[in-house]
Amino acid sequence: MSRPPDPRRRTSIQRVTTWRDGVPSDRDDLLIGEEPAQISVAGPDGVPIEVAVTMRTPGHDEELAVGFLVSELLITPSDVVRVSFGDPLHTSQPENHILVHLRTSFDAARIPARTTVATASCGICGKASLDDVARRLGRVEKIARISSAALLQLPDQLRAAQDLFAGTGGLHAAAAVSVAGDGSLSITAVREDVGRHNAVDKLIGEAALRDALPLNATLLLLSGRCSFELVQKGAAAGCAAIACVGAPSSLAVETAERLGICLIGFLREHSFNVYTEQRAVQP
Repeated sequence: MSRPPDPRRRTSIQRVTTWRDGVPSDRDDLLIGEEPAQISVAGPDGVPIEVAVTMRTPGHDEELAVGFLVSELLITPSDVVRVSFGDPLHTSQPENHILVHLRTSFDAARIPARTTVATASCGICGKASLDDVARRLGRVEKIARISSAALLQLPDQLRAAQDLFAGTGGLHAAAAVSVAGDGSLSITAVREDVGRHNAVDKLIGEAALRDALPLNATLLLLSGRCSFELVQKGAAAGCAAIACVGAPSSLAVETAERLGICLIGFLREHSFNVYTEQRAVQP
């Protein structure tokens, strides 16, 4: 179970001068928090192995760490024993050191040959080729149908579920949307973060920690654009459909097509584009 987010670290108040129609005025502005998180793993011997550092909005950090490791195909949910944080006697910011304890030993050679520092905006760079991703993940289990009318309602529903976005305007969101047999949709979980990838990892980690993966019959809803990495993460979680409010990249579309994922972009109140698996969306 992920511990509740500390509101004092998730947002802060900054005095700003706002100019409107040529007239300045002072007011308090709410800023979204951003701090580094070092994600490490440890086998039965307890020796930590650093895997990655990412900039994130504090909160749901256990989910972030587990979701990152699962979506990067470094571990499976059944590998996880527990999640702990840094020792305050040896670390100045123990809350920013997340250690995932595993049942079996972890081979550091499994970490891809890439930088272990990630920014909130770009995610992890130096990915394996699309062919390798397709080989490792395979095609997802298809969703029977998705109601087009229900899709058009999702953007408003997502905004209403974003606790911090209204006050800060500085967060991305990812939501798990259950797809019923009749095509109707319902949001079951939402996670927010300053990084798009982190929001998805938190969502995947939430499901992993309650042993709910794969997310079959689930649509992954994104508040922004969709990149190759986000399609890969959705596929690793078993999502057969991804919808984004913004635009998908060309490689995101190609990846979705290879993995059998229905990819929807530019989802607005009155319109959307279906780029792959078009037959999944019906009136």
